[in-house]
Amino acid sequence: MNTKDTVAVASRSFSQNTFLVSKLKNLYSSIILNETGKTLEGEDLINFLKPASKAIIGIEAMPDHVLSELPDLKVISKYGVGLNNLDLELLRSYKIKLGFTPGVNKQSVAELALTLILIGLKKIQDNKLEILDGNWSQEKGSELFGKTIGLLGFGNIGQRLASLIQPFNCDIIFFDEKDYSDGDIKNISNDINLNPNSICQLPLDLVLSKSDIVSIHLPLSKQTANLISASNFNKLKSSVCIVNTARGGIVNEGDLYNFLVKNHTAFAGFDVYEEEPSFDNPLLKLPNFFGTSHRSSLTNEGINAMGMAAINGLDDNIKIT
Repeated sequence: MNTKDTVAVASRSFSQNTFLVSKLKNLYSSIILNETGKTLEGEDLINFLKPASKAIIGIEAMPDHVLSELPDLKVISKYGVGLNNLDLELLRSYKIKLGFTPGVNKQSVAELALTLILIGLKKIQDNKLEILDGNWSQEKGSELFGKTIGLLGFGNIGQRLASLIQPFNCDIIFFDEKDYSDGDIKNISNDINLNPNSICQLPLDLVLSKSDIVSIHLPLSKQTANLISASNFNKLKSSVCIVNTARGGIVNEGDLYNFLVKNHTAFAGFDVYEEEPSFDNPLLKLPNFFGTSHRSSLTNEGINAMGMAAINGLDDNIKIT
């Protein structure tokens, strides 16, 4: 039992999870939970974290003006897999260690990506509402079997999605900033039970132009913000299925709207948006768009895995150099 450190849990969902809180209490005697039901920011976040030497955060932003007011904070452990709300250079300058486990929710996210792909191909996004409205729709869809799927990002989640679709005999092409050697692809293929000849790394424009399905698994950064915008939409097939379970802002939503309006056989299934909550997003009114409310990792298994990784990260962390 650690009696020296105070742990502040800024993440509201972690704070409301009785299983994770009990696990944390078994390890630390002094714990502060965010029981406001709100995402803390600014002065509220500073005041909440001030008593702590260690913190668990989710989507809370940690800019300079927040970190500068927290001289006793020594460790930040991330609940979740994205680091876009953390400036690693700032953490280094304040000598704050980082607890982070990449890919801990990969199964949950990959499963939702596959679900959105199948919804789009089968044209069933509004079928229940059609039935309730008295319309026994017989719209034709497509099979996933034998399609070419383009993965934008071939890290933990992209690889897990590739594993999930292997029974469908798809050709897999992917774009990634990392350059994968033939040996890398062979080793990954062996790990996920795929034929290495069915996987190929290509430049972004070729992945977009050749794919029947595009699934996005990139982090949001200066390099990936608006990566898919008007010029790249022109490279896509008119019947493409686009899925985004990564981060809002990677796809320009205005350009996506125009593309979907012009191409009625295309489909987009998104779990993430430029602004969230996304109640007034015009994409949601399009018949060839289907949206979920940023819930790809919200499975019992995924939440517990992310939470235990965050708890472990309080002690198993790295000094950023």
